[in-house]
Amino acid sequence: MNAQPIPSLKAQLRREMTARRDALPEAERERITEALVERITALPQYAAARSVLATMAIGSEWNTRLFLDRARADGKRIVLPRITPPPRHLELHVVRELDHDCVPGVWNIPEPHPERCARVEITDVDFAWVPALAVDLDGYRLGYGAGYFDRLLSGRTASTCCVAALASAFVVESLPHEAHDQPLDFIVDERGTRRTRGAKP
Repeated sequence: MNAQPIPSLKAQLRREMTARRDALPEAERERITEALVERITALPQYAAARSVLATMAIGSEWNTRLFLDRARADGKRIVLPRITPPPRHLELHVVRELDHDCVPGVWNIPEPHPERCARVEITDVDFAWVPALAVDLDGYRLGYGAGYFDRLLSGRTASTCCVAALASAFVVESLPHEAHDQPLDFIVDERGTRRTRGAKP
């Protein structure tokens, strides 16, 4: 019997992980998010960062607004991605006011207004909370399938610390991955923080 193709495996896992996250009570998601933000901001790589990247959460995602507000209070420069018109890819922009400089983008995700927010490159980012449905101990993440973040992160250097932050139920031993997938440096969950086996030196 032939092994199931990796794209098919990923699609199945996405459905399973999304359903598992959607099933979490809102109070539990809030409790976990607060723990994640406390652990992320305790990292020395975060403390040293001048600029931080995250996405604006939608649906049952972990509430990254808590992290972004904390980063703003800590004097960090906030960077958010936007999905460009076709051929779609991620562009990064500095956002000064989250409530005024963002507009609904693809899938209604709040994104920086490209005319009001200065564009930067991934090499200008010191610290990134990268979205993930799940992550494995090598740092490979299960994303939403478009490949936007893997293409973006392929251009980073070791000076950009990349973190997956999510509940421990979504941290697994191994995920299917392909040559273009980019491993992250740290995994943060409500129980602790660990450096991944695939972290950049």
